[in-house]
Amino acid sequence: MPPRPPTVPALPHGLYERLVTSDEAERIDGLVKDQRAVVTQPTQVQRREHLLTMLTARLPELLDAVSAQSESAVDAARAEIELIAALMRQVRLDEVAPPGYALPAEPLQLLRAIHPPAFAPASPQTGLRKPAMFTAARHTPSLLTELQAELACADHVDIVVSFITWSGVRKLLDILKTATGADTQGFPKTRLRILTTTYIGATEVRAVDALARLPGAQVRISLDGRRNRLHAKAWMFHRLSGFGTAFVGSANLSESAMMDGIEWTVKFTQAGDPDLYATACANFETLWNDGEFQAYDPDDSAQRAALEAALGEQRKRPRQSSAASQPIALHTWFDLRPKPYQAEMLERLASERKHGRLRNLVVAATGTGKTVVAAFDYERQVNGTGGRPRLLFVAHRTQILKQALSTFRQVLRDPSFGDLMDGEHEPTQHDHLFATITTLHRRSLVARLGPAYWQYVVVDEAHHLPARTFDQFLNAVRPEILLGLTATPERADGNNLNLYFDSRPDGSPAVSMRLWDALDQQLLAPFEYFATADDTDLRDITWNRPEETAQLDALISSNHARGRLVTTTLERYVADLNRMKAVVFCVSVAHARFMADWFNRSGLPSVSLTGDDSGEQRDQAVRDLRAGKLTLICTCDLFNEGVDIPEINTLLLLRPTQSPVVFQQQLGRGLRLSTGKESCLVLDFVGQYSAEFRFDTLLRAITGHTRAQLKDSLEGGFGYLPSGCHMQFDRIARERVLDSLRRTLQLNVVRLRQELAAWVARRGAQALTLSGFLRDNQFDISDVYANRRCWTSYRRDLRLPLPASGPREDELMRRMGSILHANDPLALSAWREALSGGDIDPCRVQMLAYQVLHESHETMTAAEFVGLMTQHPALR
Repeated sequence: MPPRPPTVPALPHGLYERLVTSDEAERIDGLVKDQRAVVTQPTQVQRREHLLTMLTARLPELLDAVSAQSESAVDAARAEIELIAALMRQVRLDEVAPPGYALPAEPLQLLRAIHPPAFAPASPQTGLRKPAMFTAARHTPSLLTELQAELACADHVDIVVSFITWSGVRKLLDILKTATGADTQGFPKTRLRILTTTYIGATEVRAVDALARLPGAQVRISLDGRRNRLHAKAWMFHRLSGFGTAFVGSANLSESAMMDGIEWTVKFTQAGDPDLYATACANFETLWNDGEFQAYDPDDSAQRAALEAALGEQRKRPRQSSAASQPIALHTWFDLRPKPYQAEMLERLASERKHGRLRNLVVAATGTGKTVVAAFDYERQVNGTGGRPRLLFVAHRTQILKQALSTFRQVLRDPSFGDLMDGEHEPTQHDHLFATITTLHRRSLVARLGPAYWQYVVVDEAHHLPARTFDQFLNAVRPEILLGLTATPERADGNNLNLYFDSRPDGSPAVSMRLWDALDQQLLAPFEYFATADDTDLRDITWNRPEETAQLDALISSNHARGRLVTTTLERYVADLNRMKAVVFCVSVAHARFMADWFNRSGLPSVSLTGDDSGEQRDQAVRDLRAGKLTLICTCDLFNEGVDIPEINTLLLLRPTQSPVVFQQQLGRGLRLSTGKESCLVLDFVGQYSAEFRFDTLLRAITGHTRAQLKDSLEGGFGYLPSGCHMQFDRIARERVLDSLRRTLQLNVVRLRQELAAWVARRGAQALTLSGFLRDNQFDISDVYANRRCWTSYRRDLRLPLPASGPREDELMRRMGSILHANDPLALSAWREALSGGDIDPCRVQMLAYQVLHESHETMTAAEFVGLMTQHPALR
């Protein structure tokens, strides 16, 4: 039977810019005669360009074809070289081309368009294959003209801009109406999707309405102008012909952007750079499906009123924005509701409870609204039960409780909900109580009312739980639902919060949104971190011990050389010292007072705030900072938690720390969003540390990078930080941190054994688990299983309690690392089931046996392998 001729691909209507191939030439000739296609004769330059494009596109297939039958890599390489040589000798392509491969038809013709009869669309001046750049210069095409041409022949258009004005829309409205007109079946010829925001109040309602009323157009808007999240400006023109184009740059949908403004826009094409085009499309889809952007209907009076209100709020642009003015939930067309990412957290909590896990930990970066999540979660319980469950909200500071009480009242729309109980406030009831842990403990309230009195208990700043009073409280209370809130679950003392909460099967908390996740979603202001070398000798400090503060105090509190370095660094990095609103984190009360005096003598209005100052003194200092009367507040252990001053735009980290918790807390003070605040400047000072100091634990806490990634970033620049963030080290600081990271990466057997011994000593009587060791020391599991070692072998080295060794333990221990790659949930479940005495999945357990016994070339059944492992309980 003769071979079946190849199927000629469909030719959808649209613009093209490619050569006509031999298998479609007859059909296209017919379309040209019917005035339904446009072809032109290529110039010499075009001919060579398109022939090279075809050859480049097909070359990987040709190389695969000639090397597929080779028996070795050497033979494959030889076959590929011979193909290239043959091409260079101008051998006919069809001698090696795969069946069905279509050569260019002779004479050469360029396919320009397939279209309805007698309607030939015009191609954009810049074509459909090559990239182009629009700079508003006289010698380049007008961006507006090109957009009009692209709109005239596109099947689907996606637009994302920060704002939309009538002056921009009116110039495109005619072409948009034509493009979205009905086709022969009554559907819009072109579909539009448009994303925009209320940023700075620049969007005009009339313009949005005009776009939203176009047939088939969909408009989604973010009403949260504080986040400044959407700065993307892009137009993507999708075509069924495969010749899509994308315009990405600085131009919004406004007259100045498209005509007379100095805007730069880059055009790239689906045909010329398919990967980049696909990436742009995927990013648009991500934004389109982000719950922050709400569908807009211009004929819905509530939606239109909400849009006008949000724009009006942005146009006011107050110079200062108080914490009280910050919305706790999303502006919405209808009612108060959690923001999209908070709604996801609530769904995670609901899912955990469906699985019987009722004691949940929420880990979320400072500023993302952990308390808001708790309030909405409690509201869900109210709606689910039909009443208000008895609630206890516990924290260690009154300021945190006041903010929480205000949040719950707003979410529940009840200004009288709940009572405060601390050293100064007496509650009138205990059913809905916001109490300090010290007052609860001093009054023995749990013992008096009973451990199950409160059905819903929230513990804020839950990383304090291992502290004695918190630990006693949580071991005594028995609520139906327990919710812990923290931004920093890591503890320098190695204590594990999982002791108090129900972890997910993989050991992770119920909800987790770390600092880098929040920054990536632009829920927080980005930080600009600059590290400067400091000559202070800190090599004898015993970190994370009671004596740490006194040792630091002796070195730093009256260090004039360090004071001069700090002021010099401020002058170098702060753009306008008079507009600076800074918090300075100090070692001690004496250090805070010394630095405040130092800054005042340097002409920078400053004050020190410590636990010795009254609440009124603290409030006044914050008001003065906001008003610009102060430029710096020097504090010691006061602003780490529970204080929200969104206007802070500069942080000075003058308190050296080995604690990732303290490091994150200090950084978090400056990341609240605030009107007019583009970023937070963070100035850190890198002293001389001992070899044991762990920079990696600090930097990982704010970047999420592995140690290897940190090393690469320090050597080549931090190129993979969340949008808007920046990290920079001066030469000496960089060398010090790199030396530390290199030592950490050189984690040989001796070093890892020492780390394990130190960790065991800190744990005391607590359980010693591999997951705990990795988590507390910020190691990767591959560190433990490198060098043909494993968790059991290290525990044997230290003579830690373990079951007796089996007959082949040494051999099997060397092979444990061979299964680290396994990530199939079904296989892992089958292994766990079989090795714990349950049913044996013959196929999956056989795979495990082969992997573990591979070097011995030993063959045994799944049941025999399980029997072998039963003799080695320390490895199971």
